[in-house]
Amino acid sequence: MNADGSMLWLRLAQFDIRLRYRNSTFGPLWITLNTAIFAASVGFLYAVLLNQPIKEFLHHLAVSIVLWQFFSASVVEGAETIINSHDLILNTKISPASCVLRSVTKNFIILLHNIIVVFVTMIIAYPNIGLNFPMFAVGVSLLAIHATWAAFIVAIISVRFRDVPLITTSAMQLLFMLSPILWTAKILPSNSPFLVLNPIAYMIDAARTPILNGGTDYTSVAVSAAIAAFGAVAAYLLYRRTERRIPYWL
Repeated sequence: MNADGSMLWLRLAQFDIRLRYRNSTFGPLWITLNTAIFAASVGFLYAVLLNQPIKEFLHHLAVSIVLWQFFSASVVEGAETIINSHDLILNTKISPASCVLRSVTKNFIILLHNIIVVFVTMIIAYPNIGLNFPMFAVGVSLLAIHATWAAFIVAIISVRFRDVPLITTSAMQLLFMLSPILWTAKILPSNSPFLVLNPIAYMIDAARTPILNGGTDYTSVAVSAAIAAFGAVAAYLLYRRTERRIPYWL
């Protein structure tokens, strides 16, 4: 099998996780522990500042942070993944696409680790409400598609224009503050532009609502699916157009 064989990016992503926590006592559990500490410390503070019920807000924040970390890390790391893999691309038969998929898959594995925090806070906040697992899986799948197409686009553009990784990092920080992650949508009118015109709100809510209260926000799912379809097509067309140019840009 050649260097760009089937599912190579999955094996490389698993290798990245093992390498990151090599010789660590708790290994990948540090991922979950860090997320839990952040959600607990920030959750208590913002629950008081926003006058929200502590248990419910902790669960909201834990779910939001876990989903956002996956999407944000995939996009921010994606902006540099082809640039950082230039030796691998130029000296082997691995494709730029495999490098991007490697980065997204690594962050998806981290997401799976962090799901533990979500389940714990769900039991604490809503012990009698079950998880709408099918719609949760749909929402997470859509978010994975978003992370993939966005990572592809910024990765390709970053190879050509090296300022894009810095712009991407700043843009993701701004979106984090403007989206209902640290705060809840309840504190704003339903027609607020921060909710209506914010694609991140739909993308996160499509995955978050089924595990917050067992329901489904069908509007968010529909909008998220539409954005995912458009983004996937745009990323595919951009990649097919630039695939052979990328090694020369590196």
